[in-house]
Amino acid sequence: MKNTLTTFLLLLFTAALFSQEVLIIKEQEFIDSETGTSQGVNIPRSTKTFFQFLNNSVTAVNSFGYLLQAGDENPASSNNNLDGEIITGNRFVWNGTDETSMTHALFTGYNLDVVIQYNYLLNTPNGIQRKSNGMADYNGVIAYNILKNPKLGIAVKGISGIKIYNNTFYSDKTTEQTWRGLIDIYTNSDNGLSAPSKGTRVYNNIFYTRNRVFNINIHDEECLEGFECDYNVYWCEAGDPLFQVDGKTKTFAMWQAMGYDLHSVVINPGFHDLISFVPETRLDYGLDLGETFNEGLAVDAVWNRSAPKTALQNGVWQVGARVYSASDEEEEEEWPANKTIVFPNPVIDMFYILLTDPDRQYAIAKIYDSLGRFVFSQAVYNGLNPVELPAHMVSGLYTITLEAAGLERYLKKIIILN
Repeated sequence: MKNTLTTFLLLLFTAALFSQEVLIIKEQEFIDSETGTSQGVNIPRSTKTFFQFLNNSVTAVNSFGYLLQAGDENPASSNNNLDGEIITGNRFVWNGTDETSMTHALFTGYNLDVVIQYNYLLNTPNGIQRKSNGMADYNGVIAYNILKNPKLGIAVKGISGIKIYNNTFYSDKTTEQTWRGLIDIYTNSDNGLSAPSKGTRVYNNIFYTRNRVFNINIHDEECLEGFECDYNVYWCEAGDPLFQVDGKTKTFAMWQAMGYDLHSVVINPGFHDLISFVPETRLDYGLDLGETFNEGLAVDAVWNRSAPKTALQNGVWQVGARVYSASDEEEEEEWPANKTIVFPNPVIDMFYILLTDPDRQYAIAKIYDSLGRFVFSQAVYNGLNPVELPAHMVSGLYTITLEAAGLERYLKKIIILN
């Protein structure tokens, strides 16, 4: 693989106190010119590693293999060594010509609590794959990603509890080009396994198809256990949106008769264009999923090897990856960097909250996990506040809120390595 930058920033160091390594790959460009089989950006995983892949660009043309390989295909001693990995703000582009290719773009097999957010995937045959031999995921999420023209958008294979929130899917594929779904949920039967995918949750997404390919394809009835799907927007230029369950095609009405998408709508989302996928107006059809998941892509977010701009949900929850801010004034407001500071980030053992703004005298700091569950709180005062992490906290993505009567809450996402 060719790295077009003159230097390759790979931060790899040992956090001995916590018996794991930390690997950060950030703001790099990778161009893979291999047309055959390529392992892509292949992440080391022989030891426990807290892995982050942030704001990178990956382009490939391979007919088989991966763009980012951050997990295993089969049970192995390296399984779960990348638990809690964070893959955000990246652009994945596949420019291959092999029409039979199912190259995996963003692969995280046999790892739990994976956070996949704010990524843009273009023409990737197999876009995002979550796979295991029956493991259950609790703290991970696939949220606020844009997937354009995949053969298969998101694969859930033999892993339970996967959350698919506020993504935007677009496909101009035909049934001759793919029989897969924009979301495919199925049992992992590799090498004699029999591991169904249970408890998948699909909320607040936009599905736009030009032809009548499957929006959601549930291959096995076993995968219907605990399955939830609602508050989505569907649109098909060629007619009624289609679904498939256990090999049987379902119209939208038949799908609703099964109890799914009872609050969803079939409307044209009215994108400004088919590149940025910004709706012409707010699409207020979503379900409030809580503070942990309320930060989406801003309407002017771009991918240029820096973190794409984000915007908070406001009013009725919007569907899709792009979120309109409440007003221009709110969008322009920024917290003064020298008056409210939470550092360092990532956090090991303890962090600090610096409060010096006399107009924002917060009284309490609260921490929530990636599911929005309260973890602990601590009183804060103007000045420097040290915060020690409880011993039971595990590595992952958390949200800090600062609160006081009469003040708008301050929110900050942090990564904890523990």
